[in-house]
Amino acid sequence: MAEPSKAGSGWRYGLARFDVLSDEQADAVHEHALRLLEEIGYRVSYTPLLRLLLDEGLDAEGDLVRLDRGFVTEKVALAPANFEVRGRSPDRSVTIGGSNVVLSPTGGQPFVLHPDGVRKPATLEDYRTLIRLTQAADHMHVTSSGIVEPDDLPVASRHMDMDYWAIRLADKPYTPVGATAEAARDCVDLAAVAFDGRDEIERSPVMLAIVNPVSPLQFDERMGGSLMEYSSAGQPVILMPFLLAGATAPLTLAGAVAQATAESLAGVALVQTVRPGTGTVFGAFVSEIDLHGGGPIFGTGGSGLATLTLAQMARRYGLPFRSGGAFTNSRATDERGVQESLMSLWPSMLSGPSFMLHAAGWLEGSLAVSLDKFAQDLDVLDAFEEILSMHLPLDEDAFALDAFREVGPGGTFLGAAHTLRSLKTSTPRPIASNDWKLMLDAYEEPAIDAGLDEDLLRFMAERSGTIERAAG
Repeated sequence: MAEPSKAGSGWRYGLARFDVLSDEQADAVHEHALRLLEEIGYRVSYTPLLRLLLDEGLDAEGDLVRLDRGFVTEKVALAPANFEVRGRSPDRSVTIGGSNVVLSPTGGQPFVLHPDGVRKPATLEDYRTLIRLTQAADHMHVTSSGIVEPDDLPVASRHMDMDYWAIRLADKPYTPVGATAEAARDCVDLAAVAFDGRDEIERSPVMLAIVNPVSPLQFDERMGGSLMEYSSAGQPVILMPFLLAGATAPLTLAGAVAQATAESLAGVALVQTVRPGTGTVFGAFVSEIDLHGGGPIFGTGGSGLATLTLAQMARRYGLPFRSGGAFTNSRATDERGVQESLMSLWPSMLSGPSFMLHAAGWLEGSLAVSLDKFAQDLDVLDAFEEILSMHLPLDEDAFALDAFREVGPGGTFLGAAHTLRSLKTSTPRPIASNDWKLMLDAYEEPAIDAGLDEDLLRFMAERSGTIERAAG
């Protein structure tokens, strides 16, 4: 069995990373990605970010910018190969990059599939339950502030409530939920209250911001604004192009992979333009599409191959890689859900990811989250940790020659001294051993200073009032 990971520290990837492309093929993907950025261009609709690019001397027609290869190469080289994100408790801090694998649960779902099989819009109580479950799960190293969208909270200020409870009920690093310039600024300001001020979080980041380029080849006002706000505050950015081959990307895998590479490279270059040295994660998800029904298909060979290819490209650029997670279109934790999730997880895990979002809980093509699916995915992650960590001692005790001498041919090892001695470190866990009810029972709410909690609530109340007045 693998050595148990410290909660929040991440896994150690022990397998040899393998490349699916030859050097010539990787060069071809790289070249076509750069041609897309130079010849087709990248649309940047957020004016302050556009101005920064124009100040760099880039050519533009309106908001369509030509990102020449010299600019892209120079900026990507500024991004660190690894960086640390700290939790509210120091032992929850994570390192992104190198041999570390950091996992986070699903996010963005509007519905919750309850254990009785009824699907309902997510509520704040559902949200808090899932944050508690994430905190209790050792395999979840980063809390997803956007794990569901609570339907009973005001939309205009919901992002602050969600970040607050992610900070209050957990002490791990988290992914903030702000997805506009204004909302991202709120999330940064709230974190500054929680973590000793803006200067302190700029010096030592506390969150991993998710930014989704709008495929194909665009940062709109929402995504461009959030990228700029998080980067300005020194908070690491995870680029997450979501490509549907045949819809938002070419149907051919080569075209989709080149586009995903271009979009991630553009995002990295933009982050480094805003604030050089900011942690940035190269990520992308390529899904094939059902051209008859119009929806994404999960667990396909093409999607898996794209993941492995993009991981190789990230290594080429010396960047941490974000992979996909336990994806499925199933509406229940049934055979289809298991199959699609496993076929999505295998290439993602073998890609040697630095960060994995949607590692647990995803259902119905990202429409729903399920406590049962969450626990089921944790069982699968137990097995993956053992495989990926390659914790395979080869010392004399591990080869157990003394046990063979004791047992002899035809005997049993059940009562052998070696077996009894090894129980604490080598006892396999059965599948379905992760019970979400027991995990919630074992959850312990991390302490928080009462004065700090009051400061957070005061900030949110004042900011929410400003938002309401502006809307009125």
